Amino acid sequence: MTHVLAPLDTTLPLTPPSNFRFFRRLGMFILAALTILLAPIPGLLLVPPQAQGYWVFVIGHGAIGLLLCGLFVVQHRHDLAATFYGHHIRKTLRLGAIALIAAYALFGLLATALGEPREAFMAELYSGLTQWQTLVKLASLIIFPPIAEELMVRHYLLRLFPYERSVAWKWTAVIVTSALFASVHTQYGSWDTLALIFVVGCLFAWARIASGGLLVPILLHMLAEVVGSGFDWTWTWAGLYG
Repeated sequence: MTHVLAPLDTTLPLTPPSNFRFFRRLGMFILAALTILLAPIPGLLLVPPQAQGYWVFVIGHGAIGLLLCGLFVVQHRHDLAATFYGHHIRKTLRLGAIALIAAYALFGLLATALGEPREAFMAELYSGLTQWQTLVKLASLIIFPPIAEELMVRHYLLRLFPYERSVAWKWTAVIVTSALFASVHTQYGSWDTLALIFVVGCLFAWARIASGGLLVPILLHMLAEVVGSGFDWTWTWAGLYG
């Protein structure tokens, strides 16, 4: 299985590339982390409390994503297109999409077999909203968290590991970042949901390394939001939750 995380058309270098600067990357990670903490504050202060229920992803992840995008552009202004798009886009996206849908289907069947109830967070996500408010919340859920979280986790966090050095470092980077990615999703209570988040986190990290850019993991994350909502609604409609 080690070949899965190897470059698609190159061999692994024996030593880390000379441009790996841990403390520089650590500084960028700390700056990105401070952005996550501070970016939502103006929105929370300016948006009326009664509107925050459906503007929540715009207030939080939207503001974070916008500022992290600005930080990313400044950081990679000399190689912006190459760093963002990467390579092997179609192949990585196709394989990632198939694996993503399969993962959601398998974990959905597992939840049914174990008699797991519907996640309380998902049950309350659109509760009490009008049709327009639901559309706003759904659209912002699909767009903003993928951008913000992929920039933070699959760029600033993942780059703290010298995954260019070897397959072992690649696996370490994928597993550690995916575990942290799952651990911050405290809105979910079921172990199988957190396990699913860990699995898709591994998939996003693999896509980041295999494609060499952020575009594919962002698109896969957006697809995950659509597929996850679709499976949740389908399971609820069909009465498949415990």
